[in-house]
Amino acid sequence: MMKVSLLLSMAIAAPIVAQAATRVSVIELGKRGAVQRTDSRDPLTTVEGVASFWSALHSPGRRLQHAGMTVVPDIFSQASTGLVVGLKGSGVDMDTMPFVSKLLSDEGDNGVVGNLEVLGEFGDALLGKVRQVDTVAPTDFALSCKKHSEGEGLTGMMTTVQSEDSASIDSQLRDIINGLDTVASAAGKTVVLHLVVEEEAGASRRRELSRRLEGEDEEEGEGEEDNENANQNGNGNNNANQKNGYYGYGYYNSYGEWVTPYKTMFQIQYFNVVLWTAVGLTVVLFSTVYMMLYMPLMPDTLLFGESAKLTGDD
Repeated sequence: MMKVSLLLSMAIAAPIVAQAATRVSVIELGKRGAVQRTDSRDPLTTVEGVASFWSALHSPGRRLQHAGMTVVPDIFSQASTGLVVGLKGSGVDMDTMPFVSKLLSDEGDNGVVGNLEVLGEFGDALLGKVRQVDTVAPTDFALSCKKHSEGEGLTGMMTTVQSEDSASIDSQLRDIINGLDTVASAAGKTVVLHLVVEEEAGASRRRELSRRLEGEDEEEGEGEEDNENANQNGNGNNNANQKNGYYGYGYYNSYGEWVTPYKTMFQIQYFNVVLWTAVGLTVVLFSTVYMMLYMPLMPDTLLFGESAKLTGDD
């Protein structure tokens, strides 16, 4: 009876808490070392943050990446090829796609280096940051992945998954990753596959509900579970704010960017240094100009016609 009441209460609360999310799994195939895992435990980032990581990893030359992310490019190793595989649609459900679910949750297995997460449905926005993107039908999924893996630089593909296609896509993706890993290892190359999974609010809600029920089975007592969820939610919000370097109130806008009226200590100090340096230099400049214009003149010089007077006396 307790579990039934708990299920009903969580089913009511889930629509309020759960929301759509776009998760990115960074998978390194073949020769390892091009991507490194940081000590950050907060996968939350923005569309621009993911784009900065892709640019730093796959673009020639040095590119700046947003701070606080869970993965970074290696300084000495370079990826041979980058492939962004996007999955979206009503068929994206972790219950029917166990391999995809494992890629998004288990780091260290199947070449997964780290995971990123953007709150909201931003699959198309992320793929929009890629130079060349193809829209691929589920039947052409494997063939398109193979074609893109043979290209240069960073390319991408997006597939809309329906409920009847989820199991097939999950199986194809497992075969693709195993095959690319074997081919890349034999060639001594590094292929970095970025799996972008846009999970709709309904699927995210079911996953959240399932996670909470599993947590309740492991923990004893409904009160302890509620307190733990509250603490986790609070810590998650604090980590999101700290990741972005801000304190206090803030929110994500429709572009996945963090917006807040507050400033960090670094921003405050930087503003004061620039401001007072500019004020000091301005004061020195005007003081120098004033002293030059009103400089006292010496009578024993060529000024005031003193030299002419001396010549006339002779």
